[in-house]
Amino acid sequence: MRSSLLVVCCWLSVALASAQEVHIPLHEGWTFCQVGKEPWYPATVPGVVHTDLLRNGLIPDPYMGSNVDSVQWIENEAWIYKRTIVATDTLLKHGHLDLVFKGLDTFAEVYLNDSLLGKADNMFRTWEWEVKDLLKLGDNELKVIFRSPIKEGAKLRDAYGIQLPHDNDPSGVSPYIRKAAYQFGWDFCPRLVTSGIWQGVELRGWKEARFDDLYIHEFMRSEIRQQVMPSFIFEKDANRKKVRYELWQNGKRVDRSGELWFKAKQEWWPAGSGSQPIHHLKVVAKLKGKVIASGERVFGRRMADLFETTDSIGSAFEFVVNEKPIFIKGCNLVPPTLLLPVGGDSAWVEQVCYMRQANMNMVRVWAGGVYPPEAFYYACDTAGIMVWQDFMFANFVPAEGPFLLNATYEVGQQLIRALKHPSVVHMCGNNELNVAWENWGWQERYDLHGFDSTRVIDSNRNLWSKVFPRQMMGYGSLDYTPTSPLSNWGNAEGLTKGDLHYWGVWHGDSTFSSFKNNVGRFVSEWGFQSYPDSALLSHYIDPKELFLGSPAVQRLQRSYKTDKPIWDAIERELGEEKPITLGGFIEASQRVQAKAYRLATEAHIAAQPHCMGTLLWQLNDCWPGTSWSIIDYEGNPKPAYYEVQKVFNEGPKEGKEVKK
Repeated sequence: MRSSLLVVCCWLSVALASAQEVHIPLHEGWTFCQVGKEPWYPATVPGVVHTDLLRNGLIPDPYMGSNVDSVQWIENEAWIYKRTIVATDTLLKHGHLDLVFKGLDTFAEVYLNDSLLGKADNMFRTWEWEVKDLLKLGDNELKVIFRSPIKEGAKLRDAYGIQLPHDNDPSGVSPYIRKAAYQFGWDFCPRLVTSGIWQGVELRGWKEARFDDLYIHEFMRSEIRQQVMPSFIFEKDANRKKVRYELWQNGKRVDRSGELWFKAKQEWWPAGSGSQPIHHLKVVAKLKGKVIASGERVFGRRMADLFETTDSIGSAFEFVVNEKPIFIKGCNLVPPTLLLPVGGDSAWVEQVCYMRQANMNMVRVWAGGVYPPEAFYYACDTAGIMVWQDFMFANFVPAEGPFLLNATYEVGQQLIRALKHPSVVHMCGNNELNVAWENWGWQERYDLHGFDSTRVIDSNRNLWSKVFPRQMMGYGSLDYTPTSPLSNWGNAEGLTKGDLHYWGVWHGDSTFSSFKNNVGRFVSEWGFQSYPDSALLSHYIDPKELFLGSPAVQRLQRSYKTDKPIWDAIERELGEEKPITLGGFIEASQRVQAKAYRLATEAHIAAQPHCMGTLLWQLNDCWPGTSWSIIDYEGNPKPAYYEVQKVFNEGPKEGKEVKK
């Protein structure tokens, strides 16, 4: 362990020669234990408690058989992670040393040499503390204590004084926590509530200045030119006026006479509508000829607008890119696993490959998961996959006081990330919360009446419809809708206004013909379930239990509808008798799902220009179970995937030009 730190320090001394900002990963040498218990065990960072317990043989694999039920105790315990930072004279010569955690899940106290640096309470935020004054020459102990999200959530619920709706979460605490909602259980996955250092951690050293961000403004002159506005954080006594900047585009210096302009004539287009030129930009800050800081980002030139114009039918919902309407062919995305660090960035990038191969041009990142890593957005940039990014709000929240401040800080960080990518074209405030309040009977189910009812709905609508839009105004030109869907299925009006989640098939027990008869202006959710192949199930279920009706197989189904819609559709849509073996049932479930996806995509594409987009639910799975996915947990396409691929390939690619 010490030898690896010495290597880091040697590298650091070289970097110091140019006095540039340096980033020192702190991923090695971590150990962990349960609070109040010994011994300590090796830990992996990034990681979570479940993966560390599993790696040390302390729990069974949660994905195997019914093991997920046997590890539920973990969410109620507290955990400690620690490691040593060796501070050398070289390290301490930095003017500033910042400790940066890119993701702490979720309630954490961070200590350096027993001094409390701060507390974290949001897994979607980056946490940063200045530590130069606390570091001493030699060994320094960095420690992170994770408190039980269930117990901390219960405290927040008691403080708020109202039980918020929690259909997916028996504990009832998830609405009060800034944490991935699907971890508390959903209709496509079991409950697995994690804690841990789930994203990278580093020590950032700098002197005189450090990079903050690059802002780009576009100007229409005799030719297309873009101006870079660099943002650096300087020391208080730094002479900023003497700092000079250089701009590099795709490895070539392009600034002239101190003016940070670059040319990017070619437009970025969604897949199927044109090419995706990406420019790699770098700005170098120099003082007296010496580099003191630098920063990079990518850029793709495009205009993207959401048209929600009122017409003779109702309200349109149409994406227009570079002044051309684009028919949207895409999917909804859930996280690729319940244990988020497993698979790393590549697990996210793999999903983009599936989208591109299926002739898709958009993905909706669903509000009940997490914000994807940078690698995912960059893959979408290069593949031409537009991103509809939900903010991570899939529950009503206590949108007041400290929670409101926490949420707005989170959204601000995510908006800065989104603006860097041409693929990100749309932001949305939440998933299904407005239609849920209006149609799902939550007021009666959760006894929300009078002042309590008004307090909940007014504060949440203020968050989606006022607070977030105000934040959006300060972060460029991304389009925004406060909620999805804007209209509700089950009535004629819902087919005329905005985006629609059509669940008449599955939740409403409708026949597949209803896809054609219930086409909205933009269908942003719809789907039908199937089982993964028995070959995949054999990796996670004892072969003795691989038979129709076994408890192990029944545990795979998380929908309140059970398998009944699948059985009914096999008889009704395929005209076949009920299978009598598990293999026969799985095969029939996949064939009937494939038919549903073919009929739905054909109906949506044929309904242009009334309908201008379709996003199937869902592309992928986060565990080896039954769901609406067209790709199973191990990355195997189901028959529905190939039906979608074929229909999307044959469907129209773009509409006529729009005159503004």
